[in-house]
Amino acid sequence: MDQDLKQRLVGAVVITSLAAIFVPMLFDDPIDEKGKMVSELQIPDAPVNLLNTEATRLPKSIDDVISLPEVQVIKQQDTMDKPAKVADKMLRWFVQVGIFGQEENATALQKEIRKQGYPVIITKVPGKNGFLYRVKVGPELSRERAEKMKIKISKTNNIKGMVTSQQE
Repeated sequence: MDQDLKQRLVGAVVITSLAAIFVPMLFDDPIDEKGKMVSELQIPDAPVNLLNTEATRLPKSIDDVISLPEVQVIKQQDTMDKPAKVADKMLRWFVQVGIFGQEENATALQKEIRKQGYPVIITKVPGKNGFLYRVKVGPELSRERAEKMKIKISKTNNIKGMVTSQQE
């Protein structure tokens, strides 16, 4: 290859790469400098009337400390017991819609009720002849809402459910 041709190709590559770098900068939005400016923070002076009070005066001797009025201790209520008691009373309410000996039957009912938009869970409980599969809808935080849900499910699916609770 001719030397002049090589130099022209290298020059064309350099000019193209520089154009690829700098041309987008011409079309970008200007840089917003408003958020980058730091303004001076002015700390207000301390109130004058507090500087001359007895509260800011340091005691000069032990007698000054002894002569101070006795500090009254305010007895705090034991707040640690209250949240524990509230948590003990926190119940979750479910509508039990069925209990089955075969998991396939429980899963079929779960899918049917889930299609209607209700949260459904299956719990496995021991029975006399193996395990039973309990289908429950919920949870709800109030018994009233669980009762309303039971009525809706009963009408829609022709299932007689019962409201149960479970301690958290």
